[in-house]
Amino acid sequence: MISLSRNYSMTSKGRVLIGGGTGFVGKYLKQYLKDQNYDVTIISRKNNESNKSDSVISWDQIKNNEIPLDTVAVINAAGQPILEPTRLWTTKFKKSVWDSRVMTNQWLVDAINNMNSPKPKLFVSFSGVGIYPPNTDKSKPYTESYDVKEFDYLSKLAIGIEKSAIPKSDDVRSVIIRLGVVLGRHGGFISQLYPFFRFGLGICMGEGSQFFPWIHIDDVCRIVLFAIENNEVEGLVNGVAPEIITHQYFAKSFVEVFGHSFVLKVPGIIFKLIFGTERAKMVLEGQAVEPTKLNSLNFVYKLPDVKAALCRVSRE
Repeated sequence: MISLSRNYSMTSKGRVLIGGGTGFVGKYLKQYLKDQNYDVTIISRKNNESNKSDSVISWDQIKNNEIPLDTVAVINAAGQPILEPTRLWTTKFKKSVWDSRVMTNQWLVDAINNMNSPKPKLFVSFSGVGIYPPNTDKSKPYTESYDVKEFDYLSKLAIGIEKSAIPKSDDVRSVIIRLGVVLGRHGGFISQLYPFFRFGLGICMGEGSQFFPWIHIDDVCRIVLFAIENNEVEGLVNGVAPEIITHQYFAKSFVEVFGHSFVLKVPGIIFKLIFGTERAKMVLEGQAVEPTKLNSLNFVYKLPDVKAALCRVSRE
């Protein structure tokens, strides 16, 4: 364990440790929590992946149980992007995806377990709504109480993430956020799959009738802050917006907000050729998911409907 007290602000609410602090979600979380008066330390594979002004430790230090002593919450946002068109869906790439999520969770949990008191009060990890089988009935959305079972690689991955995210100590809350598609201008779904929008096109993937569980990055950050500051947040949390939409509705909304010309429907076979059949399911199939836990805790979304979220994206 290490102390970073020399960087610790007198007005700080505490230190938050973020795994994957240089990725899409991690970068937003880092800045958002700093703006909320938390000191933030990120875990990085290489020092040159972060700004010189950042407080940084390495994954090797985590493996050596060197969590900063003043840490109040640990958040693991690490993860190899799955929808990388330049990466073939090979056994080697699947292992990289698995290790970047499951093993990093395990390293953090082991380090927390091996700490003497005081331990961080919270460990937050990110799973995904791919843990739920595709469905077609909007009136019967999935809630956190659904009994999940493995049915493909992505569900296996999500289950592995969740099993690796439980510290032994009862003093450490575990919050596992099952994220939908995260919307933001500078990463994630839009940056990976929607370069076509630069040419005035809206893209509808496959038939378009599949559900599109989504959330804006601003609300992801606010859910994490809500978990840090609200002891009632515990266990599984569906990290999706309350509005249940389809891919076709999303594409039409994008065209409307960005002032593009029309929606181009791209056959599913194209995505299967680019990503492989197993990965293409992520965009060609979908789930109706309800944020039951957040609703019960009276969490207030900043961007609860997709048109408002896309307006925000357009200004970023």
